[in-house]
Amino acid sequence: MNQKTKARQLKLRKAFLGIRHVNDLCRLLKIDKRRLMLVKSQPRYKAFSIPKKGGGERHIETPSPALKKIQSALNRFLQAVYYFEKSAASYGFIVGVKNEDDRRNVVTNARKHIGNPYLLNVDIKDFFHAVKKKDVMDMFLGEPFGFQTELASILTQLTIYKGRLPMGAPTSPVLSNMACRQLDEVLVELSTKNKWTYTRYADDMSFSGKEEFGEIQVNLIRHIIQEQRFKVNEKKVKHFGPEDPKIVTGLLVSKRVELAPGYIETLEKDIEALEKVMLAQNFQGEIDSKWVDQMKIQIRGRLNFAGFVMGKRKQKYLELKDKYYGAINPPEEDFGAVSWRSFPYNI
Repeated sequence: MNQKTKARQLKLRKAFLGIRHVNDLCRLLKIDKRRLMLVKSQPRYKAFSIPKKGGGERHIETPSPALKKIQSALNRFLQAVYYFEKSAASYGFIVGVKNEDDRRNVVTNARKHIGNPYLLNVDIKDFFHAVKKKDVMDMFLGEPFGFQTELASILTQLTIYKGRLPMGAPTSPVLSNMACRQLDEVLVELSTKNKWTYTRYADDMSFSGKEEFGEIQVNLIRHIIQEQRFKVNEKKVKHFGPEDPKIVTGLLVSKRVELAPGYIETLEKDIEALEKVMLAQNFQGEIDSKWVDQMKIQIRGRLNFAGFVMGKRKQKYLELKDKYYGAINPPEEDFGAVSWRSFPYNI
């Protein structure tokens, strides 16, 4: 982190750790106390589900605009605190800057495992929901915060829903990282002792080394995770040997980090499907529909991810980008009398 950015993060950390009462919190967040207490006492969320890649559904709980605004402001300060508390193994949801030597993201996470012939992936089940109200309360009461009970309780109520971290709140990722500090510490110590490389990107944990991970080693890792009050998703425990293509957080790890096999092909097919949907929608005279907009957002997100991994100057990425924007902006003459005045060109 460059000195200017580091100084800014230190300033945010100091400001947050220096609050002692709810009035201090309100001044820091620039919010009226009565408004804060009302939102805190009546936290509102909108719950919905989205399909998972491997089947099943992921349950999302989006906070109301008023609560989300408070949580977003809180997240800025919590990220600054965690930046100086993060473990060597933590790579997900961490603030950083482009010219930083120790950048933490999905690519640098996978890169740590280059050169190791054996890989073990372990997934934590229901990650956010595994962090309970008591865990968050204890977090705010303990180091480095050391808040009094009243303030810790208010912060907990602002970030907890149904007794656990909600998936969809801006504060949940950083609080889940904080809840894993001891878990990371124990697993880093174990990995150092056994000459393994260990990284964690949110709920995805990866271990790699020069020797195969046997049942004894896997059971020991499982025991440590359970001891820290988390559960292993047994369906996602995966072993990779010297001859296997190794996947870490969805990326192929070989001599370098690349997109997983089939990622580009699937993305191309999805862009083609989007193009057909856009044609059909507009032939029928429909200008807007929520599910098509959601389809655009999902594909654009995966396109951005491909650019992040490949590099946004790569020819293949530029071709995919052109194909995507061609799909969502088809030629007007193809649609005869259909009006294009309200077509979402800027999506």
